[in-house]
Amino acid sequence: MSSSKCAKCSKSDQDTSFQRCSRCKTTIYCSQDCQKADWKRHKTQCSPPLPEGIVRGIIMRCEGDPGFFDEVDLGPDHPIHTQGIVCPVSAQVGLPIAIYRHLRENPLDMRRDPDLDNQRATYLMIDPESGFAPPEWQMCVGSVTVMRKDGKPLTRQSIETIWMYHDRLLDMFGDTGAPPRRMMTSDGFKRFCVSYKDERLLNSHPDFANMPIPL
Repeated sequence: MSSSKCAKCSKSDQDTSFQRCSRCKTTIYCSQDCQKADWKRHKTQCSPPLPEGIVRGIIMRCEGDPGFFDEVDLGPDHPIHTQGIVCPVSAQVGLPIAIYRHLRENPLDMRRDPDLDNQRATYLMIDPESGFAPPEWQMCVGSVTVMRKDGKPLTRQSIETIWMYHDRLLDMFGDTGAPPRRMMTSDGFKRFCVSYKDERLLNSHPDFANMPIPL
């Protein structure tokens, strides 16, 4: 028996088959009334299924590049598949994220340019033992593309949560001077994701309402 729930009213699908959104094919509703009432929220997340071989990733823009997190569809020929580097902490907690620098020059050979700094990307590359990113990920990083190594879609809400998880780890490194090992586990990551989602909803960010926990 199905245990699905209506995305609007949370009514359980026990006796009948609920209807799915005709565009994204994933979100379900118990009635057309619930679907219409939920559209204002759902339309910010609704997107048709990706073609086979395409992965939904995120462009994390540097300080001098307009924007913040932009969703992007990555084909099988995108260099992230062959030249992307796995972010260390993400691998440790069971959600490997690949990151690819758009600039291919060695940052250590470049003249320092604050517009090319990318703190969010630097955070993703911290070492689980030291809390520091490698020198080449601390300056002139530029914009980067990130994706889940398992091929599942990466949303703006998910990458924001992952970035803020790393921000929390750095706070804990600073407080104790030691690796927060209990936090850098699959369970620790899940607990953070749940609490961060609740915090965002409490602060009137409805786009987080149906965000699945990234793991």
